[in-house]
Amino acid sequence: MSSHQEPDLNIDGVSEKDVVDYLHRHPRFFEGNLNLLSEMNLPHPSGNAISLIERQVNVLRDHNHKLEQKLNNLIQIARENDRLNARIQSMVLALMEAQDLDEAFYALQNTLHEEFNADSVAVRIFRNPKEPTGLDEKSFVNKDQELTRLFRNFFSQNKPVCGSLDAQQADYLFKDNAEAIISSALVPIVKDDCFGILAIGSYDINRFNSAMGTVFLTYIGEMVGRSLDPYLQP
Repeated sequence: MSSHQEPDLNIDGVSEKDVVDYLHRHPRFFEGNLNLLSEMNLPHPSGNAISLIERQVNVLRDHNHKLEQKLNNLIQIARENDRLNARIQSMVLALMEAQDLDEAFYALQNTLHEEFNADSVAVRIFRNPKEPTGLDEKSFVNKDQELTRLFRNFFSQNKPVCGSLDAQQADYLFKDNAEAIISSALVPIVKDDCFGILAIGSYDINRFNSAMGTVFLTYIGEMVGRSLDPYLQP
């Protein structure tokens, strides 16, 4: 037994365990004996003795601090979601105002650069435009075996894929800027089914990673799909 420990309480046949059991069975005992609380001392990590009331206050203070941290985290997440919703609203409005396929492409790329701080944006569509367009021919491609092999993981998941690209994938999407892109998000452009790829590239390796949520990216892919569909052949 440590020199700081007192021998087990045993007075008139009442042991320390009896006292503990009694308090367990009567948790409101101290409500009728408040004067005892101020007289009781408990060990403190610092080595000093503190009263039971002080100990309870410290426990409550620590608990409140943890709750405050959780609340602050929830508030921060809510603020970030508000900012993200505002950016998506800007994209929706820009796409709604587009009068043709060229304007829709410009609105999409400009919004991603300006509102979402994208370092590079690439769009590949598996359908042909209904009308002549000034867009780069590489924007319209065939979903052939080579493309399916190159993006096998993306097509098999049928949802946004975030992370790094291999050299062939980066070169296919970002061409001259391929070496600078070290993380990206590949988003299916969808209306009924996937008819294109929206690739958002970043120079920051931490910008897009496989563990991040993709709910908003999925929403963007569906929104872009419905905006581009009227300008494309079936």
